[in-house]
Amino acid sequence: MMAYVAITGAAGFIGRHCVAQARRQNMHVIAFVRRLESAPPSWRADRNITLIALDLATQTDTLAKALIGVDALIHCAATLSGDQRRDTLQVSAHVIAASVSAEVPHLVLAGSLDVYDVRTLPDHGALTEACPLGTQGRTPYAKAKQAQEDMFEDAAKTHGVAVSILRLGAVWGPGCAFNAHVGPAFGTLLVMIDGGGVVPLCRVERAAAMLLRAVQYRAGIGKINVVDDDLPDRPRFIRALKAGGWPKRVVRTPLWLWRGIATLSPNSEKMPGLLRRAVLETRHRPLTYDNARMHKVLGAPKSVSFETAMAADLARQIDQTETP
Repeated sequence: MMAYVAITGAAGFIGRHCVAQARRQNMHVIAFVRRLESAPPSWRADRNITLIALDLATQTDTLAKALIGVDALIHCAATLSGDQRRDTLQVSAHVIAASVSAEVPHLVLAGSLDVYDVRTLPDHGALTEACPLGTQGRTPYAKAKQAQEDMFEDAAKTHGVAVSILRLGAVWGPGCAFNAHVGPAFGTLLVMIDGGGVVPLCRVERAAAMLLRAVQYRAGIGKINVVDDDLPDRPRFIRALKAGGWPKRVVRTPLWLWRGIATLSPNSEKMPGLLRRAVLETRHRPLTYDNARMHKVLGAPKSVSFETAMAADLARQIDQTETP
């Protein structure tokens, strides 16, 4: 097992769980954060966590020096809705360059299912790793995640570094239970868009555990989809979510209605996402999601039922809120 693992975006939602998972496996962690105050206080007391505050978009030389002797790097740093060019692509380019300079042998990328072109699949089809990629007409996030993958693959071809890409589903957990695959929210109101299929969830603990398992494969494992085993349909998801007090009201709308509106709407990036067919289909096309390769290659244990996981995470969320 690896002794030293570096984690970018360590103070983020996925990154924090990666740090915790690595420490449970007695790994020494080099945790990169943008600001020291964003890291949990317990990290400073752990002699096996080296905490480094860096702006990864600008400080390449400092990053390369910090990576010397690292066995593998898990790249979680990215932005969901910010400046994709700077905070996803420029950061990734600097991380790759610094890793190559420091001779880090294995890079593990926290990728996304958003890179797939689900419009190539029929309604109620199964999304596997064989699904074609394509982000034309999609959100800046989806385009950046596909470009990010290309950068890591180019590094593998050009520099011989091992690369593993884990395409995560909609990552969820305490404080982050909702996702855009259900429908738009307006305060306490949720407009559910339902045409069948399931929600491609990936519990944050599973995401972190699989990223750490990938680290152990020094030659890399290629591309693997990472989702939960028990994926709920949208009504089932909302029933479990409402136990936490939100949403107060749910208006259920059929997917065919939104498809009609999106077909008639101008195909412009200035339009809201749900009025653009490519975005609508990515979030709401009725599909199932195959994680057989995740189990076969990474040996992922069977996850608990969705309701059990949601109830536990809602309880942890309440505990964290009430803790002084």
